[in-house]
Amino acid sequence: MRIVGGIYNERSVFPEDDVIYGSGGRAAAALSLMNPDTTLTSFVGQNRRHDIEYHVKEIWNLKLDAYAVPEIVSFTYYHGLSSPIIRPTRLPVNDAPEIRVSDDVILQFGMLEGIAVVNGSRVIYDPQNPERPERFDANCSTAKELAYVLNRGEAYKLTGQEDTAQAAKVLLDQPNVIVVVVKSGANGAKVYTATTTDHVAAYATNNVWPIGSGDVFAAAFAHFWGTVKTSPVEAARYASRAAALYCGRKQIPLHREVLMGADFIFPLLKPTRKPSDATIYLAGPFFTMSQLWLVEEARTALRNAGFNVFSPYHDVGIGDADKVVPADIQGIEDADVMLALCDGLDAGTLFEIGYAVKKGLPVVAFGEQTSDEAMKMLYGTKCKVFRDFTSAIYHAQWEALA
Repeated sequence: MRIVGGIYNERSVFPEDDVIYGSGGRAAAALSLMNPDTTLTSFVGQNRRHDIEYHVKEIWNLKLDAYAVPEIVSFTYYHGLSSPIIRPTRLPVNDAPEIRVSDDVILQFGMLEGIAVVNGSRVIYDPQNPERPERFDANCSTAKELAYVLNRGEAYKLTGQEDTAQAAKVLLDQPNVIVVVVKSGANGAKVYTATTTDHVAAYATNNVWPIGSGDVFAAAFAHFWGTVKTSPVEAARYASRAAALYCGRKQIPLHREVLMGADFIFPLLKPTRKPSDATIYLAGPFFTMSQLWLVEEARTALRNAGFNVFSPYHDVGIGDADKVVPADIQGIEDADVMLALCDGLDAGTLFEIGYAVKKGLPVVAFGEQTSDEAMKMLYGTKCKVFRDFTSAIYHAQWEALA
């Protein structure tokens, strides 16, 4: 197999992390045991060439087909769901060499530095661009059999169709497209061919590390559909397991026996409603800049996932108790789950949590700095308490869909 994709420096502030992966690098690392005869083709920043070669050749024990560019691209995430700061800012690189490769099985990711033209018998393509995804054949790449692996946003941007089935039909009408996999977060993924539509469930993990989970999904799908020649839906089921192992444990390289085992360590998510049919009550103080920033980040993350969010700050505002309190209480009454931001132990937030618990509403709490002792009542009433912001956001979504 050949993987064509970026090797990037990725940093996270909360929680702290600093790695060399990128889409191509992470996929190669994920498959390094299952596909040891893999070649990674990528642009290589000369300022980190030694580090990159060490990772690919010594740690992952794979072959590197390097195309030199001046510096490695870096992504800095404030948290796992934030939009990254990308440096250098001038991309693509004007004098980047054009990558041209041919192989039997190719996993291709969209890249920032320049153009990659591939020609393969069986190609798996992940555009890796939520804002301006490109069609596989936009730069004259060819495949005898082509699979698109993309998320709902990319499917919409590529086709103009909000309905995933219609988006898949547009893509399947393109030359040699055999399968389209559209990922939809907690709702799993849909696998479309010319004659079939199948659903593949996602898995619930206690901790959630989402940065790069799509790379691992695409890598596993490419291994099983591209190399092993399983059916598309079977490949997608193994890919869903691979993504869960990575999100929950950062577990790569992947092990075939774990992915294909009869039992799996994480439970399947079984949503009973769509995000657009669920409302999440966002409880938390908003009286300082840092408090309001966190409220905004949480609200944006939930809304980006398609959920309705009732936020007292946004939907009621600041006012007298006789105006604000009834409206907030009604918001709790109408919600499906509460996400509570608990740092600071704000009196109003604690009251809202107590009201929700008494009502029987599921409560997911985020408290990065709040002690276990201070959260004792939440633990004792079966609230889900998290120290990691991203994990709290995901669990609030899963509770809302249950």
